[in-house]
Amino acid sequence: MIQSILKPGDKIEMRRLAAVAKPGGDERVYVSQLLEFVDDHNVHIAVPLESGNMVPLEIGGRFEMRFVTVNGIFVCKAEVSNRYRRGGLYYLAMKIFSDLVKDQRRQFFRLEKISPLRYHKLIDEEKRLLIKLATNQYSSDVERRNLLIRLKTVEPEEIDGTMANISGGGMKFFSKGELTKGDFIRINMYLDEADAAPLDLFAKVIFSEDGYDKGLDNEHRVEFINMTRELREKIVKYVFDEERRQRQKENGGTRSTR
Repeated sequence: MIQSILKPGDKIEMRRLAAVAKPGGDERVYVSQLLEFVDDHNVHIAVPLESGNMVPLEIGGRFEMRFVTVNGIFVCKAEVSNRYRRGGLYYLAMKIFSDLVKDQRRQFFRLEKISPLRYHKLIDEEKRLLIKLATNQYSSDVERRNLLIRLKTVEPEEIDGTMANISGGGMKFFSKGELTKGDFIRINMYLDEADAAPLDLFAKVIFSEDGYDKGLDNEHRVEFINMTRELREKIVKYVFDEERRQRQKENGGTRSTR
C-alpha cells in the first residue's frame, strides 16, 4: 500500500514520460509536494511552481513521479486526471497506473556543498547513553528526556572539519583528524546559516583515507545513526530545496532541467 510508504508533505520531482523514454523532448523537472491520498491509486499533489509561477499541467499528461522520502526515493508513473482549487489552494489529481518501486540507484539525493563542522569520537559515556536510548532502556518519557539531556551535556574536545556533501543518509567531509572505518563520531554543524541552533548528528565511519602524503586533509565518509525521523526529514528537505535552487540558478531561474 502506497500509504504505508509515502506520507503527505513528501517532495516530488516529475518528468514527462516522453522525455524519460526519449531524451531530447521536454526535459523539465516539475517540483511538487504530496498533499493527500484518495486511495491507493489516486493522490492529490500541489500544482508545480516554476520561477514562482504555477504550472497547471494539462489533464491527461503522463509523468514519471519521484517521491523523496526519509526511507529513500520511490518512483511510479501517473496521469493528471483533474485540476482543482479548494480554499485558495490549487492542486492536481494524479492517477497512478504503475507499481511504486524504490529507486536503487541512490537512497537519498546528495548535495555538494562546502560547510564548516566540528566533530569528535564518541566517548564511553556517550556510547552508554546512546545504547540505552536505541534499545529503549528507560522506564518513562521523563527518564528518556533525562538521558537526552545528559547526552547533550557531554562536551569532549572537538576537531574542525569541512563538509563536502550531505544527504539524508550521511555525508563526506575532510579534516586533519584521523578516523578509522567503524569509528563512531558526533558531528556539530549548521545546516543553514539561518538556523538558530546547530545539528547534533551521530554517525558511523564507513570510509577514511589518509591525505597527508598528497598534501591534503583526510577524507571521511559517514552514515548517520540513531537519527530521528524529524531530523532526517529536515536534512532531506534542505537538500531537495537547495538542489532545486541551484538548478534554477544554473538555468537563469526560468527552466529547471534534470
